[in-house]
Amino acid sequence: MTDNVLHNEKAILRQVALGDEQAYKELFVHYWGRVYSIALLFAKVPEVAEDAAQDVFAQLWVKRELLINVLDFRSYLYTTAKNLIYNKLRTRIYAGEFNDYLQEYFADPSSGPQTQLEIKEAGRIVEEGIRTLTPQQEKVFRLSRFQGLSHEEIAQQTGLSKRTVKNYMVSAILTLRKYLEQHPDSFPIFLWIILFL
Repeated sequence: MTDNVLHNEKAILRQVALGDEQAYKELFVHYWGRVYSIALLFAKVPEVAEDAAQDVFAQLWVKRELLINVLDFRSYLYTTAKNLIYNKLRTRIYAGEFNDYLQEYFADPSSGPQTQLEIKEAGRIVEEGIRTLTPQQEKVFRLSRFQGLSHEEIAQQTGLSKRTVKNYMVSAILTLRKYLEQHPDSFPIFLWIILFL
């Protein structure tokens, strides 16, 4: 695959939008490497990246009618890939697979000194964000995200109602998300967001 824009791309996108499988195949062959690279950048695990890249192209086909209105296909492809990999990683967290993912990520030889510095900086930024919470929000958030307690367990430990615990968590997450959005370009920040939020 080349990084260049596909020759006659707009015409090919129109054909795909109309259901032309040959045009879709051409799009797939040309952009597979780029999409896989984007997915691997975020996922760091080849199997997850390959699944995500396949999902991107499956979604392109399912929503092919939308391609007729796409002005910048490379940006559209990047955004689609990024969103799908975020969702895939979130799913892995909720499926209890995130510890395995983190071990694979941090064992990656490409996680050199620069990556470690970024991770340290991400941790610092997240900690700063947590300190902006009210004392009750911070307490509930830490019990939930750092100690892994359920809302019911937090309620028992703090003497708060489950509803109050939930309200504190929701407001803490909204506050933290807003704070972390000020640092959108850092991949480690993304890791912290999906781990904690």
